[in-house]
Amino acid sequence: MALALHAVKALAPHLKGASVLSLGYPDILCTVEEVKEIFGVDPKATIDAGGQHGVHRPLVETKALFEMIGATLDCVDIFQWRGFERVLDLNEPHEIGAFDLVIDPGTSEHCFNVGTAVMNGARAVKPGGRIYHSLPMSMVNHGFYNVCPTALWDFYGQNGWELELYEARNDKLGTSMPEKAVHSRNTKITPESGVICMARRTDDRPLRWPVQHKYLQMRVAK
Repeated sequence: MALALHAVKALAPHLKGASVLSLGYPDILCTVEEVKEIFGVDPKATIDAGGQHGVHRPLVETKALFEMIGATLDCVDIFQWRGFERVLDLNEPHEIGAFDLVIDPGTSEHCFNVGTAVMNGARAVKPGGRIYHSLPMSMVNHGFYNVCPTALWDFYGQNGWELELYEARNDKLGTSMPEKAVHSRNTKITPESGVICMARRTDDRPLRWPVQHKYLQMRVAK
């Protein structure tokens, strides 16, 4: 699981001093110079994990960086990849805690019960806090699933969350998606594209499963 430059830039305004939960350990793919520019700190700790992501250099160590900017990082995963993750299976419902920011750096699609994994992350967000997802839309066998753009939009929208960032993105380009594009049939999505979502929780209402937008509209019309 990893955070590319665009993800780090999106998360940066919400990280300083925050309690953070990540679904899987979030390796940072930015260079040291990029991290310096974004956060104004000089990260010293690195980890030799770049090869896992096709990056042939050491990576800035995420937990140490977060500590430098006053954030706490708690990670959950099916295994202890880095030695400090809390081991749990996101396929099953959990009450993980309450956090200012939850990061899903491309983990939920690897869980067979992808909806339960998303629900686990969302339940862990404090009112006023945020969740960030980076999930595949057209990446064959990257995980168990590709996620249609309507899925996260419907889930968070129907639960009263504010969608602050919603875009389709491949390695080269990110394109914002207005509501009409989110719900329309789209045959032009390029291979290796993902959906990027940042949603803010506005209250503490219990979360519920959504109805897909097009069927909800049919029900309203009746």
